[in-house]
Amino acid sequence: MAPPPPPLAASTPLLHGEFGSYPAQGPRFALTLTSQALHIQRLRPKPEARPRGGLVPLAEVSGCCTLRSRSPSDSAAYFCIYTYPRGRRGARRRATRTFRADGAATYEENRAEAQRWATALTCLLRGLPLPGDGEITPDLLPRPPRLLLLVNPFGGRGLAWQWCKNHVLPMISEAGLSFNLIQTERQNHARELVQGLSLSEWDGIVTVSGDGLLHEVLNGLLDRPDWEEAVKMPVGILPCGSGNALAGAVNQHGG
Repeated sequence: MAPPPPPLAASTPLLHGEFGSYPAQGPRFALTLTSQALHIQRLRPKPEARPRGGLVPLAEVSGCCTLRSRSPSDSAAYFCIYTYPRGRRGARRRATRTFRADGAATYEENRAEAQRWATALTCLLRGLPLPGDGEITPDLLPRPPRLLLLVNPFGGRGLAWQWCKNHVLPMISEAGLSFNLIQTERQNHARELVQGLSLSEWDGIVTVSGDGLLHEVLNGLLDRPDWEEAVKMPVGILPCGSGNALAGAVNQHGG
């Protein structure tokens, strides 16, 4: 077996190319993808001496996708990234950047280029290695991770479901993750669900509520006959309760 390739430096370009913008009459950009960021430089109508928003750290990117124009005469393909940069007060706001792959004469060729960028970016976001020979195709991506979302619709003074619908679900969809969502109906409902769950069908369990729902999930895992393996299941908490002390402590501990 050949030895693994040496790790790339954070500034090593993985992809570089020229893209248009959406709508098509906008400026043109040079994009450079590294293992840590997407670098964006405006080329026309006038290069920027000090680019604004020209560096998008991958830590702020939730996902990406490729798109096609509704116009049958448009041979371009589109590469869209979803980001959540921090504002001046520390809060994050959703932003999208859409780039037009139009360097080839046919849509199929432009789509292949847009998919190459989307695949490379998705691999980096998921911690997957990129091939050293430069052949980057969607076949590199395994099946999307499957998450079980457990939502307490009464959490957060009754606002948990609204937060989930307006914020959580769009982010998970942007990330290209597969999920099933269950709204709990009573106390210990999540505990009972987890006790009888076929864990091999899932890559993680995420609670969307306050601290109580996570406690139910952990107790359900510990109640199982196979609890020693069950407790290895990745578990996440999205703070949609009233206090969210546990989620705050976990995030503080994680930096």
